[in-house]
Amino acid sequence: MAGALTVGETMRTSDERPIVVCCDDDADQLGASARILRSEPIHLVTTQTPADALQLLGTTHVAVLVSDYEMPGMNGVELCAAARERSPETVRILLTGRGTFDTAVSGINEGEVFRFLSKPVTPDRLRRAVAAAVARHREIVATVASRDALVRRERMLAELEQDFPGITRRALDADGRYTIEPEARTRALGLGFDALLTLERR
Repeated sequence: MAGALTVGETMRTSDERPIVVCCDDDADQLGASARILRSEPIHLVTTQTPADALQLLGTTHVAVLVSDYEMPGMNGVELCAAARERSPETVRILLTGRGTFDTAVSGINEGEVFRFLSKPVTPDRLRRAVAAAVARHREIVATVASRDALVRRERMLAELEQDFPGITRRALDADGRYTIEPEARTRALGLGFDALLTLERR
């Protein structure tokens, strides 16, 4: 990509690369981070205000948030905590000049920060941290999708069993094949395709 985009520009784009938001009130530091990351296979967005970052998190599927710690109005830990509430699947990275134990503990407890990077951060370290965060985001999304599919399947099975008692209970015949009781089979004739697939996948 040629460079980082603003929040408004991002909302108008159809780019399907993972979105990475960098938030830092220091324009020079923000520009330095953008130059480091602009050649990566990501869709990079920069903002100098936590409010803009949170706005984007509420309207767009953001993979990674990279936040500075020292910012007026809302520090990086507070931003990560708010991001966690608004977009739990967004992975959070904190840049800080305060390499203290208390900062790390508050970041973990309040914002579930994925990586802490002490400033000044080297280009290679920032790139590797963002790449790891993108990979972690993909893992989270896959896990959530799998869990949601399981919940939907179990809910549909429960509804089927309530409406058609016995339809979800299957036995094996002498050849080891699944069978459905004749009465339940008759009930199944009126079911939709999705419901029948749910029975088949049990």
